Amino acid sequence: MPETNLSANLRMLCSYGRSVSEVCRRIGINRQQFNKYLTGQTAPSLATLRRVCDFFGVDEAEILQEKKAFAKLVRLRPPVLARSDDPLSEQMEKVIRRDRRNAGLLERHAGYYNIYMSPDPSKNYLLKSIGRIFGSGHDWFSKELERYEDDEFAIPSTLKHSGLVFEAHNRIFITSREQGQGNGMWTTALIASDYEDPSFLPGLLQGIEPEGGHMLYGTRVVWEYLGKSPDLRAILQRCGAYKSDHSEVPEFVRNSIFSTEGTDTATLTAAF
Repeated sequence: MPETNLSANLRMLCSYGRSVSEVCRRIGINRQQFNKYLTGQTAPSLATLRRVCDFFGVDEAEILQEKKAFAKLVRLRPPVLARSDDPLSEQMEKVIRRDRRNAGLLERHAGYYNIYMSPDPSKNYLLKSIGRIFGSGHDWFSKELERYEDDEFAIPSTLKHSGLVFEAHNRIFITSREQGQGNGMWTTALIASDYEDPSFLPGLLQGIEPEGGHMLYGTRVVWEYLGKSPDLRAILQRCGAYKSDHSEVPEFVRNSIFSTEGTDTATLTAAF
């Protein structure tokens, strides 16, 4: 049977679910009948179409659009599947808000970064590590790797973090947790770039000390964009602890982290 706009758009929407079987179960529709809609063999009744659209959070007029136009719409406003059976997933959806996500902003910031932060700015030291923001399916994630050969800080020589990334109000939020046996956990809020090619993303980091008393603390942080495919080996070799006046530390980073001004968002916006 020839493909129709409806069948193509339905298949795209189903890719946001775990499986076609789960979609059918949660909508309350026969799997064999639904397969006929997916292949274009037949079209659903108006009542069934409304149930399907309500489940995926789209309008009947939208789902009948030409598939390229519909794909663009879905990319900008990913569907939120109704009636979740998983309370955790339902709560995560309320936090991430895929229905209001600016996918273009996250795509623009995808890539690798140098991460600069100072656990104790009074020591005039900062730590330089590497991070990555990337999309997988319809969600966004982060990976961070810290490597230090300096005894200034009582932390292991290598730390790995994995996290979730979402955006709101032109800000990028990253919540990550240390992998392996560690308990370190971080939440970072970055001011997104307005340009196609990001440069420096200043922000604030709150977390748990990786060693010792596991006290809560907050500090400034700057993510420096390196592109989508930099020389990772060379970047890793330059990770570590640096004095604030070291030539390896960009002036913007030095001013953002060691400035005596307040650490509120207004100050960071002005600095950016």
